[in-house]
Amino acid sequence: MPAINEIDEMPRKELHVFYVLDTSGSMTGVPIAALNTAMEECTVALKDLAKKNADAKLKIAVLEFSTGAKWVTYNGPESLDDEFEWEHLSAGGVTDIGAALRELDIKLSRNGFLKSMTGALMPVIIFMTDGYPTDEYAAALAELRKNRWYTSSTKIGFAIGDDADAAIISSIVGNSEAVIKTSDLELFKRLMKFVTVRASMLASSSRTTSSFVNGSAIVQDAIDDNSLPANIIANLGNNSKSSQDDDANWDNNNNWDDDDNW
Repeated sequence: MPAINEIDEMPRKELHVFYVLDTSGSMTGVPIAALNTAMEECTVALKDLAKKNADAKLKIAVLEFSTGAKWVTYNGPESLDDEFEWEHLSAGGVTDIGAALRELDIKLSRNGFLKSMTGALMPVIIFMTDGYPTDEYAAALAELRKNRWYTSSTKIGFAIGDDADAAIISSIVGNSEAVIKTSDLELFKRLMKFVTVRASMLASSSRTTSSFVNGSAIVQDAIDDNSLPANIIANLGNNSKSSQDDDANWDNNNNWDDDDNW
């Protein structure tokens, strides 16, 4: 019988943290600098979490959108090891949210970014914008909602500044109570790091591919732990509260496609 220290480590499922980030022209100057600082702090925190995490192997995938959308991590989700460094984004162009949603839909697949040999947990998706769509987004969102990786993911939105369309962000993340709305960029940086770490901890400790962590609960944790007023939640009324909980409760007859098995 092999010694305990000779037994191979059990393979860990992968947890992918997706960031979908607005880098349009309205982000020029202080906002894009705040976003880059926030992402630097998030990646440092995720690196620390990755080293301590015995439940899942953390990876990061970053999609920026302005005029069109492109992956910053273009080779696929990257491991959060010591070699990973955040490369600053620049701002310019319009706000093609529809293009971002279509690209996200393509990669949320076993044929895309979720091709882990050990399996993947439900991803974390953090969506951030300071504006509103300049392209057609409704059809792209409707198609994305058919993607069961997306519907069962932990989704959190950030509406930054007075011009951010919180209602659209709510429709994207599935629940107005999972959207943080603020013009305070220092607060944005703090909360971006908080929700990143909290969502990643909860999602990775689930130990299953079917567990669901509600983004609104993460946002409420952020408010409670940071002693913040509840009005930073994008409270849009009952008609804007979508079915994020329902998204995760699939009927037993809804089977996964053969090419996207767990």
